[in-house]
Amino acid sequence: MMTFRDLSDEALTGRLLAIRKQERSLLVEFLGYLAELDRRKTVVALGFPSLFSFCVEVLRLSKASAFRRTAAARLLARFPLVAEYLADGRLNLTTLVELREVLEEGRLVEILDRAAGRTEDQVKELVAALRPQPVPVDMLRSLPNRRNDCGGSGPALPGSETVAPAPAPPAPTRPAVTPTPPPSPPRVPTRPAARLEPIAPERHVLRVTVSDAFVADLETVRQALSHKLPGGSLEEVLHECVRVTLGHIERRRCGAGRKTSAKAPPPGSRYVPVAIRNDVWKRDGGQCAFVGRTGHRCGSRHQVELHHLDPFGMGGPATVANLSLRCRVHNFHAAEQDYGREHVARKVAARKGRGVRSPAAATIPGLG
Repeated sequence: MMTFRDLSDEALTGRLLAIRKQERSLLVEFLGYLAELDRRKTVVALGFPSLFSFCVEVLRLSKASAFRRTAAARLLARFPLVAEYLADGRLNLTTLVELREVLEEGRLVEILDRAAGRTEDQVKELVAALRPQPVPVDMLRSLPNRRNDCGGSGPALPGSETVAPAPAPPAPTRPAVTPTPPPSPPRVPTRPAARLEPIAPERHVLRVTVSDAFVADLETVRQALSHKLPGGSLEEVLHECVRVTLGHIERRRCGAGRKTSAKAPPPGSRYVPVAIRNDVWKRDGGQCAFVGRTGHRCGSRHQVELHHLDPFGMGGPATVANLSLRCRVHNFHAAEQDYGREHVARKVAARKGRGVRSPAAATIPGLG
């Protein structure tokens, strides 16, 4: 049996090139399948809250790989032409995804040709030229246990790390770029998400950039908790804030501070008695109870809502047996199953026309 060592240099490199070409072709096919799954919402029916979740849990992709492939699949669905650029190597997965904010139908070929064959860094420069963003100010990072430079009067919290703006440097000159048509309006930059990095068993590092107001409020909270947590570390102070918030959420869910009644709600009312809400919440474990046709339970805790198994709009009662927890994605999916996509789409369009943001099926009149 031939081994790699038996191959000549020409055969080795030739085979690698052939495999690489096949790999690119398979990638385009892979993205096409993902795009069709996304269009059909198949992963929702299987019990997953998103295509990203399906890629991580079923396809065993890393989160970074799942992000790139889901983003590329949606670009492929919008702009089928990108398949040619991926298949022949003019673009790779990373450079295509870098272009996601600047691709538009009217300039598609121009932008793809300008990005073709470029490295990731060069594509980032191209994106910056096509859609400039405000230059961020330099940041100074204060060291642990030093005086807080963000306006707080007291010392920095033990174990804390704050970030404060430095004086803005002179505006740097940009390198000359090929003239282009007027760019689209710049996007409003978003804050980077907080990151949790495991460093040891049961220990993590939290990295987050905060504002002056946050630091000032945090110092006020630390002083207020000084009897309960004398010399409390940043972890202790923030954990106490999290516990208080969770307690508040639990009390609100149980109806604390509101008038409640043990009587059944009148016909046509959407009100669900507190005792019933609690029983449903405990039974479903505070997470989406939707089970896909393969037996996979969603289990998402994001935007969990009450769902009527026998639809509210068709007279379904607010009973423990008829209620279940659903994430917003699966609650909306159930509404489409019960009423039909066209009917739900009309309801959503009408709600948007009244200026209501992010409608959920359970809150659209006639659905639930």
